[in-house]
Amino acid sequence: MPTAGTVSRLACRALGGWLVMAGRVHGQDAPAVDFDPAFFMPGDAATLDMSRFARGNPVLPGHYDVDVWVNGEWQARKAVRFAAWKDRGEAIPCIAMDELVAYGLDPSAASAVNDAPCEPLGGRIASATTRFDVSEQRLDIEVPQAVMARRRPGIVPPTDWEHGVTAGLLGWRVAARHAATARQRDTAFVAGADAGINAGAWRLRHGGTWAGQRYSRRHTYLERPLGAWRSRLRMGEFPLADDMFPPVRLRGASIASDARMAADALGGYAPRVRGVAASHATVRITQNGILLRELVVPPGPFEVDDLYAAGRGGDIDVDVEEHGRHRTFRIPFFPVPELLREGRTAYAASVGRGVVARGLAPGVVHASWRHGFPGDTTGYAGARLSQGTSSIVVGGAVATPAGAFAMDAFHSMTSGGRSTLWRVRHGKQWADGTLVSLRAAQGRDMASLAPRSRVVRVGGIRRFDVLVQKDLGGRGSLGVNVSQATRGHGGGTIRELAASWARAWDRLSMDVTIRRATDTSGQLSVSMPLGVPLSTATLYASALGGPRAGGLRMGIYGSADEAGTTQYGAAMTREHGRRPRFDGSVSRRLRAGEIVASVDRSSTRQAASLSASGGLVFHHGGVTPALRLGDAMALVRARGAQGASVSGSTDTRIGRRGYAVVPHLAPYRWNAIDLDPTGTSLDVGFVSTHRRAAPTAGAVVLVPFETDVSKTLLVTARLHDGRPLPFGAEVLDAGSRSVGLVGQGGRIFLRTENSAGRWRVRWSDGTDGQCVLRLLGDVTTAAGMPRSTGVCE
Repeated sequence: MPTAGTVSRLACRALGGWLVMAGRVHGQDAPAVDFDPAFFMPGDAATLDMSRFARGNPVLPGHYDVDVWVNGEWQARKAVRFAAWKDRGEAIPCIAMDELVAYGLDPSAASAVNDAPCEPLGGRIASATTRFDVSEQRLDIEVPQAVMARRRPGIVPPTDWEHGVTAGLLGWRVAARHAATARQRDTAFVAGADAGINAGAWRLRHGGTWAGQRYSRRHTYLERPLGAWRSRLRMGEFPLADDMFPPVRLRGASIASDARMAADALGGYAPRVRGVAASHATVRITQNGILLRELVVPPGPFEVDDLYAAGRGGDIDVDVEEHGRHRTFRIPFFPVPELLREGRTAYAASVGRGVVARGLAPGVVHASWRHGFPGDTTGYAGARLSQGTSSIVVGGAVATPAGAFAMDAFHSMTSGGRSTLWRVRHGKQWADGTLVSLRAAQGRDMASLAPRSRVVRVGGIRRFDVLVQKDLGGRGSLGVNVSQATRGHGGGTIRELAASWARAWDRLSMDVTIRRATDTSGQLSVSMPLGVPLSTATLYASALGGPRAGGLRMGIYGSADEAGTTQYGAAMTREHGRRPRFDGSVSRRLRAGEIVASVDRSSTRQAASLSASGGLVFHHGGVTPALRLGDAMALVRARGAQGASVSGSTDTRIGRRGYAVVPHLAPYRWNAIDLDPTGTSLDVGFVSTHRRAAPTAGAVVLVPFETDVSKTLLVTARLHDGRPLPFGAEVLDAGSRSVGLVGQGGRIFLRTENSAGRWRVRWSDGTDGQCVLRLLGDVTTAAGMPRSTGVCE
């Protein structure tokens, strides 16, 4: 037969589980629950007031620091007052009407709502509810969508955009390579930098590369967003490109619409760049001569599917550099005709001088305009004027049930004559993700700026392109690109075909690619993880076929740790007619950047390389390293929280100065930033671990997390007569804020900076249900946790 102590422990455990569930659901609509006092030790039932748990809310009146969520979207971290309501045993949150409007309630609906903050929300707004999670300190407010202001999820009002703090930026990369053959030795060093300064809404940017004892400047410009115009102003030397004219480097000024600021900017179609890296490789993706992305990938398959800047149109050129060897391929790409919403206008205007390889070209004036008309129709026009040439584009696009169609004419006039290029485009995307896009062009090529200030015009051209991408569900994905171009004046006809298919079976994956241009080549890659399902090692084999390159490659790649901070790869290649070649690489991601070392060895050649990259952010609190720098960043500040990871990434952790950089924020959109306290000292308490930010492009937004650094104690407290404090009693600090609950045996997990302080413990509303807790002077340490005793009088 169980003893009374056993029954008491079982009852306490049952009550503890019920308290957790009760704390997760606010008791507005919860049915009443009665507790049988027979399950408690004699005297416990009289000590602990169970009536306040009858409707599922163990919260007593007071102020609580909570995270406020509305319809599943985080709004703010603030102190909320909970007050008693009439004869209810539970406290309800007090929410003012202006707060509800700030959280998204339609102002017109708010005028008809009773503004009585401390009344149940369901009585003020029909079908509205509140739920308070005690364990997470989270207040959920659910309001019918019909009375909420109409706005897309994640859309940020311009008044909430943040220009960020004054800061300096430096993204750096260095690489050294040594190669030796029987006849010669060669050593090369390359260094690159992307630097910037942020001051208010202004951003100064500079990028360049040092190689071969020569420094090459890529760009230097000053820019700022113009929120009222939904535009961006840029001055200096920068690439100028859109989907109407060939790209050109311009030294001057430009003002253009920024689609990222639009409320309906959902991002257009972006081509997918897929391939397989034999070792740690540098992948450079360019379009019309403009670098879209440069990244270092580990051995194995890679995929880049977020090239939103590619909306300007034009083929995608991919360069995969491995051990000094370059492997290139082209992805024919042209976007589905983009349509603007009715009444929306996009524009661009630029003036300056074109920059070419051998100096400055004549002055350039550029303008483009696009407008959305009724009937899902968009009209657009553009002009570019320069010395000796002028070009005009006029066209339109329309959306139909059969897809989107666009047609335009490019007319160019030079001192040598006139030329016209006609273009027709069609695109349709089905609900299952299938995309078909067609393009046809006929006429003369566009005039473009060339060295020595001359204008070059290519002869006649006739081109036809087809792009098909299809998700086959469980049978993989298929992509087909077909292109044919015929040029006049002896240019001949060029045909290109590329087809790829990829599929995964459980743990086995396969990728097949066939390309045909001047010759035919193909690649078959198979990869499979080794060992247990959670193993990070993957074995792969790749077969290459073609007249200029062919052979078999087998290797292994993976991660040396679960976080993936250390990655490795090794492979053996046997090409037709050549002896085997071995190569290997290892990389390590650090808080300040990434280091990659690689070797390449064959019977005739030996090579080794070492590269590193990273970023630095200079701000008023010091210098904070970053793995990389992005278009918009968050500077997270959490005093004393060294070791805490940010936004779920083990690569981003709070440093000893209390700062970390999150480099991957989306401009003009709400970005959730979460702090994981795992790995920090127990002496650090977090008022909140969730924030959000909406930075402008290029901004460094300060995201502070309030922390409380104090001593952590496990206190065993008893009443003045020696009995343990009632299980489930609430502990309040000097400011009447709830700081915890009493556990079994009167144990309290307490954080304090002053061991001589006082806390109030309450388990019922009467004076007999409260006492004042003070700690005794004895402090011991057991299992790494300081322990103390206390008495409540």
